[in-house]
Amino acid sequence: MYKLFISLRYLRSRKISFFAIAGVAVGVMTLIVVLSVMNGFDQELRSRIRGTLAHIIILKGGMYGLEDHQHVMEKVKSFDHVVACAPYIEGPALIKLRNRREFVYFKGIDPHAESDVSDFRSYIAPFGNQPEDLLQVHGEKKTASVFGGSELFRLGPGEPEKDTGSFIQNGEQIVLVTLKEWDKISVKAFAVVGKFRSGMYDFDKNYVYIPLAVAQELTGSREKNAVSGISVKLDDYRFANEVRDQLQAALGLEYYVQTWEDARKTFLTAVMMERRVMALILFFILVVAGFNILAILTMIVLEKSKDIGILKALGTTTQGVMSIFLLHGLLIGSMGACLGVAAGLSIALRINWLENVLYNTTGWRPFPPEVYYFNQIPTVVSPTSILITAVIAVVSSVVFSIYPALRAARLDPVVTLRYE
Repeated sequence: MYKLFISLRYLRSRKISFFAIAGVAVGVMTLIVVLSVMNGFDQELRSRIRGTLAHIIILKGGMYGLEDHQHVMEKVKSFDHVVACAPYIEGPALIKLRNRREFVYFKGIDPHAESDVSDFRSYIAPFGNQPEDLLQVHGEKKTASVFGGSELFRLGPGEPEKDTGSFIQNGEQIVLVTLKEWDKISVKAFAVVGKFRSGMYDFDKNYVYIPLAVAQELTGSREKNAVSGISVKLDDYRFANEVRDQLQAALGLEYYVQTWEDARKTFLTAVMMERRVMALILFFILVVAGFNILAILTMIVLEKSKDIGILKALGTTTQGVMSIFLLHGLLIGSMGACLGVAAGLSIALRINWLENVLYNTTGWRPFPPEVYYFNQIPTVVSPTSILITAVIAVVSSVVFSIYPALRAARLDPVVTLRYE
């Protein structure tokens, strides 16, 4: 009991110990905030990419090389775990919006089939649209319909669901210019029937949905009934790799079967590596805090050498003296970890509010959506990560206390008290 009492007394009497506590707290807080944001980015990114793609994608050589897709779809539907299929055509285009001209991608879809394999329905629902709206034709010229990304149709600041005047209005015409049969240009007007919002800035800024039949006309592939690919939805994504391999074997090497993770493998791997490297780099903040503890405890040992000599003269064992300073390190680490966890959780759970305050005050946005793809900062607080971070902080504090504890334990009470 006396060991804990002396450790607490040293902690209270030496105000410099609170700087060591602050160092541990800052390290723990930073790790929790960064890991929560990186986990949120990873999870939200996967969710939103998955929403724009299907579980499995079937492609063939060439941009519009998958001919007779109905026959392929019937074959694919016969496999276990396959619940829905949807053909699509995807390609680059130049779009004219009022006086703007931008480079975009169009995706020709069967809206009902697409709703079965992706989150297309949920993307358009906030704007009061249904999938069948894409099949409407307008006027005597039978102008086809188009859904555009909310960021692509943006004219000014505001939310697309509320500030409709800041976006291209329904009924307006846009023009798409695309390649046709690789050596011709195809130009076609479309009538805007709605917007979609996936929450992924890059997709909302660069994509439009048009009817599949119209996309086939634009690309010159209608007669061949060709499409870019087939989207496949499974009843459980855990079987994706197994079904992918089965489909690849059945369809042959001329087809390319991949999961959505395969399609975005490079990007997802980069995000994973960034998260790991960031955690490793920030871990060294705790190492710096540990050296701070070592320096402070070493200084306390030098200043309290008389006290240590008296304790040893009164019969305190070497292990007892070591325990006093190890407990001191444990108290610093524990208090720093608790404060760091509290501060880290407070920031992680209110990070979007803090960013809005900073943006409204200074006009600077730390996480611009055009760079990070999201309209707000996603965070996922992992209890396991918090526990591991706190344990590492406490353990490192104790480890860095070993040297000053050994130095204190080796003091000779005779030498220490000779000149007292």
